[in-house]
Amino acid sequence: MAIKSHKLGPGSLTFGEVASEEEFASQLRSASLTPDVEEEDPIPVLSGEEMAGDEDYTWTIGGTILDDYTADSLAVWANTNKGQELPFEFLPNAETGTLKVTGVAKIRPIAIGGDVKTRNENDFEFKVVGQPTFGTIA
Repeated sequence: MAIKSHKLGPGSLTFGEVASEEEFASQLRSASLTPDVEEEDPIPVLSGEEMAGDEDYTWTIGGTILDDYTADSLAVWANTNKGQELPFEFLPNAETGTLKVTGVAKIRPIAIGGDVKTRNENDFEFKVVGQPTFGTIA
């Protein structure tokens, strides 16, 4: 197989229902969809064999945003919508890639602030409800 590698961006990351979605891309310094695997221990049986333990896959969607100290900032939006489960769409690279990931995320508040006299950034992480869907740009 030939080597393939793309840069992240230009792309998009939106949360919310169609026609009222919130676009995060213009404030994002990084973005990722991250899996986590919980694996149970193998189950030994009398014969000496082991049955593989169950695996549980969970995901988060998150990244790092530039702070914006206005009333319509992403931090204010996240706090206003905290606890809601909203659809998301992640296009890592709309120019050279075709990957589109969709799903539902549980919105959590995002930190505000940091060091004085600097352009602050804060990380955010939203739990993906269920499993994300991997598709292609139409």
